[in-house]
Amino acid sequence: MCIMNNKQHVNNAKAIIALLILAIVFVLFYKFIANQTYFAQDPTALRNYVMFAIVGGGFLIGLLYLTSKTEHKTAAKTKLSKSSPKTKKKKK
Repeated sequence: MCIMNNKQHVNNAKAIIALLILAIVFVLFYKFIANQTYFAQDPTALRNYVMFAIVGGGFLIGLLYLTSKTEHKTAAKTKLSKSSPKTKKKKK
């Protein structure tokens, strides 16, 4: 049975988020190419598309930045302290 580190799970999650961001950017680019003639005829639609692309791209870059800064910290194992005989007092 293969046991994976938790760090590998974090790296996999980062890669999936980066792939999704790349896919969204590709869709934005495809939409621009598909509607290029419409944007040439209507400057208001082009302005709205460009504003949406800039704001959306900013959010995607922010998401990529935040996911790259995450680190998984493993839980520290606590030691059970053994009480020494000096600290125990006998009751009489």
